[in-house]
Amino acid sequence: MNVSEPDWAYTARSLLKVLAVASALFLALSVAERVLWMFVDFDDKRTALVYSTAARVTNPDKRLTYGYSDGGGLLGTTYTLQGEPRRAGPGEGSAEYEITEDLFGTVRAPSLDGPSSNLARTIDRLDAEPGVDKQLTEEARKTIDALPQTLRAVAVLEFTRSMTAERLVAFNRRHELCGGTDVSYIYSPYNYDDSSGDPPMSAVVWNRDMTKEYREDLTYECETEPGAALAEFRKWVGLLKEGDDLEEFELSRGRLAGTAEEGVVYGLVIDGWKLADLRKLLDDPEVRKVDLADVAFDLG
Repeated sequence: MNVSEPDWAYTARSLLKVLAVASALFLALSVAERVLWMFVDFDDKRTALVYSTAARVTNPDKRLTYGYSDGGGLLGTTYTLQGEPRRAGPGEGSAEYEITEDLFGTVRAPSLDGPSSNLARTIDRLDAEPGVDKQLTEEARKTIDALPQTLRAVAVLEFTRSMTAERLVAFNRRHELCGGTDVSYIYSPYNYDDSSGDPPMSAVVWNRDMTKEYREDLTYECETEPGAALAEFRKWVGLLKEGDDLEEFELSRGRLAGTAEEGVVYGLVIDGWKLADLRKLLDDPEVRKVDLADVAFDLG
């Protein structure tokens, strides 16, 4: 007489088989990863330099500072950036933003979902060659004049035409400006044409501080900083390879190469200046307007 196996026993035995197979696969994968580490350079340092810098370039509404990597592996690499929203007032606390590159080279940055603040929208409205508009300039003066001049601001300065590094150096000397972390250069405006079917292309905003963690020292060059910033931007673009996945950041290697070769600036992102200092720049004929993205009292 045959005695049938109870259902629970059959289910338990099947589950044990599944667990055994899964454990064997996990062990095999772990061994394969250890073996591959002996022969393959996952180059997580380059991943950090390329993609964490791309994140900074396309997220100027955040102060993204240092980061750390999980070391990379067979299934991919995760690089985590620290940062906070770029506001005129005190910081709101640091947050973590992850960038992952999988086995096939696909990059995702779900926590860096693109600029969404008032600063980002202000940058996106920047025109490539807007020309002189005295009415807009006067409106910017009235806006700033209506506020306490000791307020500090995060703002976007728009030039009347694109500026070469040489002309920016002359601009700095006229106004006795010094380069540093509080001035970033907009090398390419946001571009999207919904009639073309092409994906949107993010604005390219650069500051040499973006690559500071990969260098032993960084000395700003005061009024000649625009030239040094452009050289550093071109150096970073030169590191990019054909297979780099920049789609998550709304960038492309070809567009970045063209932007670096052109080497002109369409505007500035200014971080933490007093309104009185911004107001003076509106008297320069090469400045079209200054848009305030955020203001706060100087509690310092």
